Amino acid sequence: MTENTNSPREIVEPFSDTSKPIIVGVDGSDISLAAFRHAAHLAPALGLKLVALALWDYPTSIYDVYQPSPGWSPESDAQKVLDEATQTVLGDTRPDWFRSEVLRGIPTRALIGESESASMLVLGSRGLGGFTGMLLGSVSRTVSAHAKCPVLIVHADAADDETKRPAGK
Repeated sequence: MTENTNSPREIVEPFSDTSKPIIVGVDGSDISLAAFRHAAHLAPALGLKLVALALWDYPTSIYDVYQPSPGWSPESDAQKVLDEATQTVLGDTRPDWFRSEVLRGIPTRALIGESESASMLVLGSRGLGGFTGMLLGSVSRTVSAHAKCPVLIVHADAADDETKRPAGK
């Protein structure tokens, strides 16, 4: 008699590697704030850390010449957006399972790269760019197609619900 080699595999918990955080993309839009809120509820419930990530890059032109205005920094602008979003979502206290980070990079490339070390990415369906009425923006569409981890996309209806919900609920 031969042994059955087609026995069921061991079931692995989907978030068994607690060293990999949930990463949420933040651009200051209402939808990204809703995504941040969803991620802030998910992370502690799943026993994971949360990283709120804001991305920036220098504007480009057809001439590939960029001269920033004196005193203006896109990195500082991204940090300000992230700080305001963090204050809006988490208030004055920062839980030990949370950190924020500002990175330079094209959003799609940077988020796909970050997905390699994440348990999950959480993104708004559309950010500050794009056309009103689109179901998915170019960043969320591209990242969801190429990410190396699960991607949760929060849609505009969720953002509307979040603004109607009392704080802390």
